[in-house]
Amino acid sequence: MRRSLVLVAAVLLSGCGGGTTAEPASPAEDGALTVRTLDLRDGSRTTDPTPATPGKDAAPGRDLPTTIAYPPEGDDLPVVVFTHGLGSQPEAYEELLTEWARAGFLVVAPRYPLTSQGSAEVFDDVREQPADISFVLTAVLALDDTAGDDLEGRIDGEHVAAGGHSAGAITTLGLLGPCCTDERIDAAVILAGAPLYFGSAFAPPGVPALFVHGTDDTVLPVGDAQTMFSAYPGPAAFLELVGGTHSAPFDEASDPAYEAVAAATTDFLRWSLAGDEAALDDLRAVPQRWPGVQLTADRLAGG
Repeated sequence: MRRSLVLVAAVLLSGCGGGTTAEPASPAEDGALTVRTLDLRDGSRTTDPTPATPGKDAAPGRDLPTTIAYPPEGDDLPVVVFTHGLGSQPEAYEELLTEWARAGFLVVAPRYPLTSQGSAEVFDDVREQPADISFVLTAVLALDDTAGDDLEGRIDGEHVAAGGHSAGAITTLGLLGPCCTDERIDAAVILAGAPLYFGSAFAPPGVPALFVHGTDDTVLPVGDAQTMFSAYPGPAAFLELVGGTHSAPFDEASDPAYEAVAAATTDFLRWSLAGDEAALDDLRAVPQRWPGVQLTADRLAGG
């Protein structure tokens, strides 16, 4: 997370083997958010830049450096795990993730070994990322029981959301399907997703989900997302960004649709994880505040 978050001195926690974090530390605070970096490594798996030829140049372990951000005070923090898009990184979504953290969530943003900026950008490695999320989530939830850690006794592990953009949205969908279901996930935010790798098969009954997509997305067409939404078995809503492109509404605060995306996703998380019924009303009112946004389908509570 860059700009406001990068001003905070990150605390590096060493990870090793298939474990989570090593020693607890006291994170830095800037009066608004606490930001830390967890050096996580899943030693039980491999990183393979050429998955078409398994074993040719696979390296042991998967390095998953993870930024976490949360309010410096308060307990029972619901968790939101966010996955970046192909060729991107958590810092690219700083504004959006900051909104979520300031709303009272523990935001967890891993950097993936083969799809992040500066990596080999192996799209096929998306298949491995749902397992990465499950590993990272386990590591972060363990901080709640880590004596002396700043998050000891402060994490609400019973209320967890997964979200992502593009390849990250596809990864998130994998967590909702039969191949990679993580039953700890209670809600999902799908930003410009598609039925790639994991298809449109979902594990019923389905957690609450918010699908957000731009009508002018030329990378992953909105029609594919609408088809996927129709197949989704759980309570869900589809927010359509008229004229919205593939990335800018989600990672550029200057984009005309960004504020609507930030408001709608924050409202959805407040409702689905924190039980704030007024937030659901706020979500449904987003099109009234931003005319270029349409709630084209609503299967959420009372919808």
